Amino acid sequence: MRGTSTRHHRPRAQATQLDLFGEVLAAERTRSIEALTCLRDAVPEALEIIATLRYRSPSDTRSPRSSGQWAYCVCRGGLCFENADDWWAGSRARGEVWGWARTPAHLITWDQLAALVQHDPRRAEICAWTESLLSPRGRLVTRPFELWPNPDQWNPGYLDSDRADPLWPQRRKAWQLVLDLLTDAIAAASTGQPGRGR
Repeated sequence: MRGTSTRHHRPRAQATQLDLFGEVLAAERTRSIEALTCLRDAVPEALEIIATLRYRSPSDTRSPRSSGQWAYCVCRGGLCFENADDWWAGSRARGEVWGWARTPAHLITWDQLAALVQHDPRRAEICAWTESLLSPRGRLVTRPFELWPNPDQWNPGYLDSDRADPLWPQRRKAWQLVLDLLTDAIAAASTGQPGRGR
Protein backbone atom coordinates (compact mmCIF):
# COMPACT_ATOMS: atom_id res chain seq x y z
CA MET A 1 0.00 0.00 0.00
CA ARG A 2 1.19 3.27 -0.96
CA GLY A 3 1.49 5.91 1.72
CA THR A 4 1.65 3.54 4.64
CA SER A 5 4.76 2.35 6.33
CA THR A 6 5.48 -0.28 8.85
CA ARG A 7 8.48 1.62 10.13
CA HIS A 8 8.06 3.17 13.49
CA HIS A 9 8.93 6.79 13.59
CA ARG A 10 10.68 7.89 16.68
CA PRO A 11 9.92 11.34 17.85
CA ARG A 12 12.78 13.67 17.22
CA ALA A 13 14.72 14.70 20.24
CA GLN A 14 14.34 18.34 21.01
CA ALA A 15 17.39 20.21 19.90
CA THR A 16 19.16 21.80 22.80
CA GLN A 17 20.38 25.25 22.00
CA LEU A 18 23.50 26.10 23.87
CA ASP A 19 23.85 29.65 25.05
CA LEU A 20 27.45 29.86 23.95
CA PHE A 21 27.13 33.53 23.10
CA GLY A 22 25.94 34.28 26.63
CA GLU A 23 28.76 32.24 28.11
CA VAL A 24 31.30 34.02 25.93
CA LEU A 25 29.91 37.41 26.95
CA ALA A 26 29.97 36.45 30.63
CA ALA A 27 33.58 35.24 30.35
CA GLU A 28 34.56 38.43 28.52
CA ARG A 29 32.87 40.56 31.19
CA THR A 30 34.67 38.66 33.96
CA ARG A 31 38.01 39.05 32.18
CA SER A 32 37.45 42.79 31.78
CA ILE A 33 36.48 43.21 35.44
CA GLU A 34 39.50 41.23 36.63
CA ALA A 35 41.91 43.14 34.37
CA LEU A 36 40.58 46.51 35.55
CA THR A 37 40.69 45.38 39.18
CA CYS A 38 44.28 44.18 38.81
CA LEU A 39 45.24 47.47 37.21
CA ARG A 40 43.53 49.48 39.96
CA ASP A 41 44.75 47.45 42.94
CA ALA A 42 48.16 46.08 41.98
CA VAL A 43 49.94 47.93 39.18
CA PRO A 44 52.17 50.82 40.33
CA GLU A 45 52.36 52.27 36.81
CA ALA A 46 48.58 52.31 36.25
CA LEU A 47 48.58 56.10 35.79
CA GLU A 48 50.92 55.91 32.78
CA ILE A 49 49.02 52.93 31.40
CA ILE A 50 45.74 54.86 31.51
CA ALA A 51 47.40 57.95 30.04
CA THR A 52 49.08 56.19 27.10
CA LEU A 53 47.04 53.01 26.55
CA ARG A 54 50.05 51.45 24.87
CA TYR A 55 53.32 49.70 25.67
CA ARG A 56 56.13 52.24 25.91
CA SER A 57 59.25 50.10 26.31
CA PRO A 58 61.37 49.28 23.24
CA SER A 59 61.79 45.65 24.34
CA ASP A 60 59.04 43.21 25.23
CA THR A 61 58.85 41.28 28.49
CA ARG A 62 56.95 38.33 29.89
CA SER A 63 58.43 38.70 33.36
CA PRO A 64 55.69 38.59 35.98
CA ARG A 65 55.32 40.90 38.94
CA SER A 66 53.08 40.41 41.91
CA SER A 67 51.28 42.72 44.29
CA GLY A 68 48.48 41.96 46.70
CA GLN A 69 46.01 39.52 45.17
CA TRP A 70 47.38 39.80 41.63
CA ALA A 71 50.21 38.64 39.41
CA TYR A 72 50.62 40.76 36.30
CA CYS A 73 52.90 41.60 33.41
CA VAL A 74 52.74 44.78 31.34
CA CYS A 75 53.92 43.74 27.88
CA ARG A 76 53.71 44.61 24.21
CA GLY A 77 50.48 42.61 23.87
CA GLY A 78 48.71 44.34 26.76
CA LEU A 79 48.23 43.49 30.43
CA CYS A 80 48.65 39.85 31.44
CA PHE A 81 47.03 39.16 34.80
CA GLU A 82 45.99 36.33 37.08
CA ASN A 83 44.85 35.87 40.65
CA ALA A 84 48.09 35.47 42.63
CA ASP A 85 46.99 32.27 44.37
CA ASP A 86 46.11 30.60 41.09
CA TRP A 87 49.27 31.92 39.43
CA TRP A 88 51.46 30.43 42.15
CA ALA A 89 49.89 27.57 44.12
CA GLY A 90 47.09 26.73 41.69
CA SER A 91 49.36 26.28 38.69
CA ARG A 92 51.81 24.29 40.80
CA ALA A 93 49.03 21.97 42.04
CA ARG A 94 47.95 21.39 38.41
CA GLY A 95 51.52 20.45 37.46
CA GLU A 96 51.96 23.54 35.30
CA VAL A 97 54.81 26.01 35.20
CA TRP A 98 54.27 28.16 38.27
CA GLY A 99 55.49 31.25 40.07
CA TRP A 100 58.15 33.55 38.66
CA ALA A 101 58.66 31.29 35.64
CA ARG A 102 55.01 31.72 34.59
CA THR A 103 53.55 34.70 32.75
CA PRO A 104 50.07 35.36 34.17
CA ALA A 105 47.50 33.42 32.16
CA HIS A 106 44.99 36.07 31.09
CA LEU A 107 45.49 38.96 28.68
CA ILE A 108 43.61 42.14 27.96
CA THR A 109 45.02 43.78 24.85
CA TRP A 110 45.73 47.48 24.60
CA ASP A 111 42.77 47.90 22.24
CA GLN A 112 40.45 46.06 24.63
CA LEU A 113 41.64 48.17 27.56
CA ALA A 114 41.23 51.34 25.53
CA ALA A 115 37.64 50.38 24.70
CA LEU A 116 36.90 50.23 28.44
CA VAL A 117 38.50 53.52 29.54
CA GLN A 118 39.50 55.84 26.69
CA HIS A 119 36.26 57.83 26.54
CA ASP A 120 36.16 58.70 30.22
CA PRO A 121 36.52 62.51 30.44
CA ARG A 122 38.83 62.19 33.46
CA ARG A 123 41.42 60.59 31.20
CA ALA A 124 42.02 63.92 29.43
CA GLU A 125 42.97 65.52 32.75
CA ILE A 126 45.24 62.58 33.62
CA CYS A 127 46.94 62.83 30.21
CA ALA A 128 47.38 66.60 30.49
CA TRP A 129 49.03 66.29 33.90
CA THR A 130 51.32 63.48 32.76
CA GLU A 131 52.36 65.39 29.63
CA SER A 132 53.15 68.48 31.72
CA LEU A 133 55.86 66.64 33.64
CA LEU A 134 59.51 66.89 32.69
CA SER A 135 61.42 63.68 32.05
CA PRO A 136 62.37 61.60 33.85
CA ARG A 137 58.96 61.34 35.47
CA GLY A 138 59.80 58.34 37.64
CA ARG A 139 58.37 58.81 41.08
CA LEU A 140 55.83 61.43 40.00
CA VAL A 141 53.82 58.90 37.99
CA THR A 142 54.25 55.98 40.40
CA ARG A 143 51.37 55.17 42.73
CA PRO A 144 51.63 57.05 46.05
CA PHE A 145 51.93 54.79 49.07
CA GLU A 146 48.76 56.12 50.68
CA LEU A 147 46.71 55.17 47.61
CA TRP A 148 47.56 51.46 47.66
CA PRO A 149 44.76 49.19 48.91
CA ASN A 150 46.74 48.67 52.15
CA PRO A 151 48.21 52.09 53.07
CA ASP A 152 48.41 51.22 56.77
CA GLN A 153 50.97 48.50 56.02
CA TRP A 154 53.58 50.93 54.70
CA ASN A 155 56.21 52.58 56.84
CA PRO A 156 54.86 56.05 57.76
CA GLY A 157 58.10 57.54 56.45
CA TYR A 158 57.14 56.44 52.92
CA LEU A 159 53.85 58.32 53.17
CA ASP A 160 55.60 61.40 54.58
CA SER A 161 58.15 61.28 51.75
CA ASP A 162 55.37 61.32 49.14
CA ARG A 163 53.64 64.24 50.86
CA ALA A 164 56.86 66.29 51.09
CA ASP A 165 57.16 66.54 47.31
CA PRO A 166 56.20 69.99 45.93
CA LEU A 167 53.99 68.30 43.29
CA TRP A 168 52.22 66.12 45.85
CA PRO A 169 48.74 67.72 45.52
CA GLN A 170 48.78 67.33 41.72
CA ARG A 171 50.19 63.80 41.89
CA ARG A 172 47.60 62.71 44.43
CA LYS A 173 44.77 64.27 42.41
CA ALA A 174 45.93 62.57 39.19
CA TRP A 175 46.14 59.21 40.95
CA GLN A 176 42.74 59.66 42.56
CA LEU A 177 41.32 60.33 39.08
CA VAL A 178 42.92 57.09 37.82
CA LEU A 179 41.51 55.06 40.71
CA ASP A 180 38.04 56.59 40.32
CA LEU A 181 38.11 56.04 36.56
CA LEU A 182 39.04 52.37 37.04
CA THR A 183 36.44 51.86 39.78
CA ASP A 184 33.74 53.29 37.52
CA ALA A 185 34.95 51.17 34.58
CA ILE A 186 34.71 48.06 36.80
CA ALA A 187 31.14 49.00 37.76
CA ALA A 188 30.22 49.60 34.11
CA ALA A 189 31.74 46.27 33.04
CA SER A 190 29.90 44.52 35.89
CA THR A 191 26.55 45.71 34.59
CA GLY A 192 27.45 45.40 30.93
CA GLN A 193 26.84 49.12 30.47
CA PRO A 194 29.11 51.50 28.59
CA GLY A 195 31.60 53.34 30.76
CA ARG A 196 31.38 56.97 31.78
CA GLY A 197 31.60 59.48 28.99
CA ARG A 198 30.67 57.08 26.20
